[in-house]
This record gives sequence, structure tokens and C-alpha cells, in this order.
Amino acid sequence: MTAKSWRSCRVTINGRVRKLSYSDDAIKKLFLPFLQRLSDLSRREGRRIVVYLAAPADTGKTTLALFLERLSLLGAASGLLPLQRLGLEGFQRQKEELDADGKPLSPYGPQAFDTEELARKLAALAAGDDLRWPVFDRSRHEAVPDITPVRKPIVLVEGCWLLLKQDGWENLRSFADYTLAIMAQPESLAARTTQRLIARGLTPRAAHERYDRDYRPAIMQVLTDSWPADETWIYSADGDYQPQPDRLRNYRAKQKQTQMDFDSVKRKDEPIFRAYEEQMTKSGGQTFALGYQQGLETARRNILRRLAGAGGMGREALMETFHITEAELDDLLS
Repeated sequence: MTAKSWRSCRVTINGRVRKLSYSDDAIKKLFLPFLQRLSDLSRREGRRIVVYLAAPADTGKTTLALFLERLSLLGAASGLLPLQRLGLEGFQRQKEELDADGKPLSPYGPQAFDTEELARKLAALAAGDDLRWPVFDRSRHEAVPDITPVRKPIVLVEGCWLLLKQDGWENLRSFADYTLAIMAQPESLAARTTQRLIARGLTPRAAHERYDRDYRPAIMQVLTDSWPADETWIYSADGDYQPQPDRLRNYRAKQKQTQMDFDSVKRKDEPIFRAYEEQMTKSGGQTFALGYQQGLETARRNILRRLAGAGGMGREALMETFHITEAELDDLLS
């Protein structure tokens, strides 16, 4: 295997200078074509476009977004339009706020963000309005509204929960002109996160406990409960990115088309959807949620068993394609 050739640059994140390194292949085969597609889309639409970068924690999404921002400026001579990165930190709720159960909000979950205010800002972005974007002041540990002016024709909004199917996030994808998701093996993210926590001063045991308590639930929720994106990249253990394998790309394309077909149905005009909504109202959504979860689990087991039984995919290929651990695979095949 040919050794990777790397390119590096430095960016400032939260007041700290960080060195970024990406392979030539990632830059030439992923980043630049991606920026060209966005530039072409903005020109065709004749307006600002809104792009989502959705990824779990510790996949390098913020540094990637900043690198793409810089790369778009360097590529102006070749026809790339400038891109502006925007984060979700400024929409974090105050620590004093409580969740639905009266408990302090976890800063790691989707409930920690003000999705109503985020929806208003995203709607203004999509409409092409002049606006300023909120930021998070880490010196005061609080969000500061209306700080960053939005001026570029391509806006890349990055965050964990942008494509989440629930918890107030499910309708935000309608504001995006294009979506990019980052997928990763949970094991590589666990190793990366615990190493980062150890570097901050935690013992290995405390770091693993912190990961299991705070990070792992959020990471798995993003990986398993998000809408399919228009494009998906795979995060590598070395911090680089690769294109999504063809077999997985085709599967997610069908998944996305199925959801688009479902969304196009006029629910109010169909008796079956009226009955569905009545049942949802009576049960508070619990009946549907339970049945939906059980149905997905059954379908997943059947698909994996058929793939394994037919001999078309080995265990390692199944774990890589479906982003599951060996223990999870054994459980699904049992």
C-alpha cells in the first residue's frame, strides 16, 4: 500500500492554534470536488445556499469545516465560491435550564440546544437575509447572540444533531440545500475521545467512565438516528476522510429516496394518516415509537442474517459497513 502524502495548515479554534493535516487524496478527491459542487449549486440557484455538515463528536467536523472554508478562498482562481463556516455553539441553552424531567440539561445531548431559535436563524439564512450568527463565549461559558456577520454565498453549518430524527431537530433539514454526513467506527471514536480526556488530566479509568456516561450515548444517537445525507464521508482512525463505499452509498440513497417519497404524501387527506395521528395523540407517540424501533431492529437482524448466510460478506465487512462492534454483530445474528 502506497504511503499517504499529507498537507498541513494552521487554524485558530477557540483561541488556540491547531495544526491540521489531510491527505492529498482527501483534498483532491473529496474536498475540492465537494466545494466545486457547492459552488455550481449556488450559481445555478443564484443565491446563498445552506449546507449542513453533520457528524458525531470527535470526528474532526469543526477543523474540517474551517479547512474547507480556507480551501474555498484559496480556490477562488479556479472558480470556487467562498464558504463560511458556522457552528451551533451559540445556541446552547443556559446551564441553569432544566429538562422535561426537571433535571439539569446535559451539555452532550440534543436537548442542550435552543432549536426554536436555531430554526429562526436557519430560516433567515435560507431566505438570504442579512443576519448575524451567535457564538459561545468560552471565557464566560455562555452564548452571545448576533455576533458573526454572514456574508458568503455558501454557508456551512456544522454540528452533531443537524440531521437528527427527533427531539425538535427533525424539521431542521428542510432549510438545507445540501447535506454532508461523517460516519465513523464507534471503536475509533471511543479511543480518540478517551485519549483526549486523558490528555486533559483524567486517569484512564476515569476517561473510560466519562466516555461511557457522557459521550457514547450521544455518538451512537447521531450514528443510528439521523436522516440520510446527500453525501457521506468515512472518518478514518488517522484523522483523514474517505469516500463512502459504493454498496453503502447505494443503500443510503435508497433510504433517502424512500423518506422523500414518504414526505411527499399529503397526510391530512389520507384516512390512514388521520388514524395514525389520532393514535399518536392518544399514546403520546409511545406506541408508534416502540413499534418503529422494534420494526427497525427486526429488519436489521434479517438483513444481516441474509448477508452473512449467503456468504457475500464476512464478519469484518459487516462490522465496517454497518458500523457495529463484534459483540453487537453476535447479538444481531443470534
